[in-house]
Amino acid sequence: MERLVGVSLGVHMVEERRGSSTKVGMKLRWGVGLCWLPALLVVVPILMVLSRAFEPGGEAWAHVVESLLAGYVWQTGMLVGLVLGLALVLGVPTAWWMATCDFRGKWVLRWALVLPLAMPGYVAALAYADAVQGLVPVYVWVRQQFGVEAFLLAQQVARWSLAVVVMGATLYPYVYLTALASFSRQAAASLEAARMLGVGPWKIFWRVALPMSRPAVVAGSSLVVFETLNDYGVSHYFGISSLTVGVFRAWLSEGHLHVAIRLALLLLAFAMAGVLMERGQRGRRGFEGGSGEVFLTPRRVRGWRGMLVLLGCLVPVGLGFLVPGVRLGRWAWATLGEAFGWEASLRAAWHSFSLAGGGGVLIVLGALLVVAGRRLFGAPSLRWAQRVGLIGYALPSALVAVGVGAMVAMISKWPGMGWTALSASVLGLVFAYYTRFLAVGIQPVDAGFRRISGSLHEVSRTLGMGPWRTLWRVDLPLVWPSLLAGATLAFVDIFKELTLTLVLRPFDFETLATLIVRLTDESRIPEAAVPALILVILSLVGLIPLTHLSMDSGGRRQERL
Repeated sequence: MERLVGVSLGVHMVEERRGSSTKVGMKLRWGVGLCWLPALLVVVPILMVLSRAFEPGGEAWAHVVESLLAGYVWQTGMLVGLVLGLALVLGVPTAWWMATCDFRGKWVLRWALVLPLAMPGYVAALAYADAVQGLVPVYVWVRQQFGVEAFLLAQQVARWSLAVVVMGATLYPYVYLTALASFSRQAAASLEAARMLGVGPWKIFWRVALPMSRPAVVAGSSLVVFETLNDYGVSHYFGISSLTVGVFRAWLSEGHLHVAIRLALLLLAFAMAGVLMERGQRGRRGFEGGSGEVFLTPRRVRGWRGMLVLLGCLVPVGLGFLVPGVRLGRWAWATLGEAFGWEASLRAAWHSFSLAGGGGVLIVLGALLVVAGRRLFGAPSLRWAQRVGLIGYALPSALVAVGVGAMVAMISKWPGMGWTALSASVLGLVFAYYTRFLAVGIQPVDAGFRRISGSLHEVSRTLGMGPWRTLWRVDLPLVWPSLLAGATLAFVDIFKELTLTLVLRPFDFETLATLIVRLTDESRIPEAAVPALILVILSLVGLIPLTHLSMDSGGRRQERL
């Protein structure tokens, strides 16, 4: 009898353990699935585009293939190549000078060289509008001397030159920041060895420093490529028929969504080619100084050499920020007394602020789930979830806009969901922001969690705290600065976004970006300066983390040594 009671008790205990383990397993699976959800949402626009990519193209697509497609592809490739070349010319030498030289005015340039990131290309293009008007006498002279063909060629060269200068001068900080961080971390022993072998300063730069920093330079260059592919405002303003402009033309002007989808897929092919080239060039290469090595110490540069270095660093700042900023300030001051300009600008600023604030919070929450899930549940698959979440930044904005627009159009056809075609525009716009900029939130949040010792999390779990309670009580108080940084960067990117907003915004809904484009299209450039100046001033807030990053990489480390 006692044996039967013991056996029954043992069976009961085994069943209880199985039941508890089943419950734990269910909770684990639900937790991992919840952490995968923010990353899977990024894939939705791609799936929507792919699902409609094989629909019949019709006469509209045949016309594009026959007459326009070659021009779209050629001009897109040419624009990317020229802008990337100028960004490298402006970004790499300035990073080298800031990392290796000590000259008067360097402390100002530490933060000034990142200011062009607060100046969107479509805003800077306004400031160079006078250049287009000022070239009219030159066009007339060329036509009189060389004929109509030379006149048309001169106009095209001038438009392309201004577009490349505007985009290169506002995007070079991506190359500058990554190159500066790499140059500042290089071990001094390699450069000293080159000097002892009689290699001059320029040969040291070309043969030693630049090859060692190639992974960082390529990473910054890939960001320039992505931003150039996403551009609509500058290309539209200067009359360049890029693929992004072709998407807008096919969808919004002609109403051919299937043509826009196929052009968006070509944009995706360009972006993926950039990613593969970046991976191929970088590979597994990386150059880090050892923990016991002395890092590069800037050498003192004075006299005419110091003046040349200072002027060389001021050129990109002047082209990308000072010239546009001064022009916008003068135009805004001239229209200061016009009530319409300020009223419309403040209303658009509120719309931009609301969208950017809501999108920034949503992005940080999604990034927190993706990144924290790896620590909470330890599932290997969540590492892939983080990588999937990073895909969004490589997606062209035109493709995201087309995918979200197709999704809203599909939902509106469901029974009883016709109202979504109008009222879901804001939700679709926020979802597009989330898809495009989730990577901006993941990067700083991931960096914050990497700085937290894993033992704290293990101790919390040992004391009986569940994963979500551990996240709330232990992890969040330690990573909140990283959450704030991610929210700030996402806020600024959404605040400046033009392509997604222009396509997906509700009817009669203006943000600062769309208001600037509308006033520019109406040739009311001085009035467009008011919203443009507000946008730039508010965007400067997001440069504070980048400024501290550049100072830590380029200056404070040497001061500590």
